[in-house]
Amino acid sequence: IISLSFTSCEKKVEKEIGLQLWSIRDAMRDDAAATVQRVGEIGYDFIEAASYADGQFYGMDPLEFKKLLNDNGVEFLASHTGKALPDSATWDETMAWWDACIDAHVAAGVKYIVQPFMCQKGYGSVDDLKAYCDYFNIVGEKCNAKGIRFGYHNHDGEFNNPLEDGSVRYDFMLNNTDPEKVFFQIDLYWIVVGGKD
Repeated sequence: IISLSFTSCEKKVEKEIGLQLWSIRDAMRDDAAATVQRVGEIGYDFIEAASYADGQFYGMDPLEFKKLLNDNGVEFLASHTGKALPDSATWDETMAWWDACIDAHVAAGVKYIVQPFMCQKGYGSVDDLKAYCDYFNIVGEKCNAKGIRFGYHNHDGEFNNPLEDGSVRYDFMLNNTDPEKVFFQIDLYWIVVGGKD
């Protein structure tokens, strides 16, 4: 008679799962406090906000919103926000906006600011796209100075709207931004919609 005993080889894997609040934007607009409470109850570890405006997140000052999240066991890790590429007439105003934006995110303890758009100019000529890359480098440098990382979130236009020479806009952006100043948050859905693998 042979007796065999087995022990479980399964190991519990700890996971940290986050939620982009854009996906529940209507609920956040209707009742942010109750929605954040539910997000915590579900078990999400962190969120990425999508509602920064005028120094506030979902109508709350940075410390108030951070407290709401922390009281529900959720970390305020990242935020989608940004400004379109300014022209020379609006450059100083846009840089002042970024300074206030970054300070609000610092106060809330955010580690990442991610710009999720470019205006139509970003989908124009190679010179226009290069201007966007230069702009992102400047914003990234401002963020780095305050201990925050700056990134860009793609949609389909960076993949299905090639530059004049046929090259992929996203590749151009990767090659013309400083990785010490700008990271890229890849949205796989939009890459597929953009016709790439």
